[in-house]
Amino acid sequence: MTKKKSEKEFVEKWVRSRSCPPQTDEFKSRVERLQEKFKKREVKIFRPESEFPELIVVVPDSWNSIQLAPLFDVHIGSGDHDAELFARHLDWIERTPNVLTWNGGDMVENATKESPGASSLVQKGTPNQQLFSAAKSLSAIQHKMLFAIPGNHEDRTFNVAGLDGAEQLAEHLKIPYFSDYAFITIKWRGNNFRGCVHHGAGGAQTPGAQRNAARKDMPWTSFDFFWTGHLHQPMVDVVFRTDFDQATGRIYERNSVVIISPSYVKYFGGYAAKRRMAPGSRGLIAAELNADGRIDISLHARGRRI
Repeated sequence: MTKKKSEKEFVEKWVRSRSCPPQTDEFKSRVERLQEKFKKREVKIFRPESEFPELIVVVPDSWNSIQLAPLFDVHIGSGDHDAELFARHLDWIERTPNVLTWNGGDMVENATKESPGASSLVQKGTPNQQLFSAAKSLSAIQHKMLFAIPGNHEDRTFNVAGLDGAEQLAEHLKIPYFSDYAFITIKWRGNNFRGCVHHGAGGAQTPGAQRNAARKDMPWTSFDFFWTGHLHQPMVDVVFRTDFDQATGRIYERNSVVIISPSYVKYFGGYAAKRRMAPGSRGLIAAELNADGRIDISLHARGRRI
């Protein structure tokens, strides 16, 4: 054996002895591991190129009806977050057929030093930890989520550092994201159910002011439902409206529903109670879309009747 060959074999043996053992699994991030568990969608989602925040959802005609049950103002990470109720509703969304949902904003608390009160001191986990906790919670219903929009709590980090947690969460969940409004059209059994969705804004406290806030977009848009959150005060209004049949030119009745969803935030001991804001009921509002064009709303008044 030549000296040169002997040296080469020695080097190769030395490298092999110090090599890492063969890996059985390629590295995957925790987000990738979550995404592997996503279930197959039953609906088809299209986002056309447009100056408007448009989204088209095509639902199979085999569905008997459609229930919309969006999640607004969940506030994961808040010391007042109602985790038990939220988990129960996630389970209901996952198990119940024909339910669709979306992230209506303020999914996480996302408190910063500039946030009001002591929220940055009492929140559970960092904003980054809250975002992953939200992704983990929502992963089981990802196949039923249509899109996401931000709330004022996600805006906290965006206003300070340009970091949009709501967009990051949407990327984790592989769903469309809109930075303010979402204009959705749900196509099903020959119907086009059109919705205007926004997180909501302002600090309306009285019932009249809240109703006006919920109807704020009605003068310049024409939709079948106007859906916001933000105020943590549930409200549903049916508003008489008309539209034109483009085929015949005739006018027909096309009423709208105006909805403010409640939150998943408990009241006493929290920021709202300290500021003497009125408490609101917790949970979600569900809207059932029917084949004849009717929209039925479900809102529950919980409590014991002794």
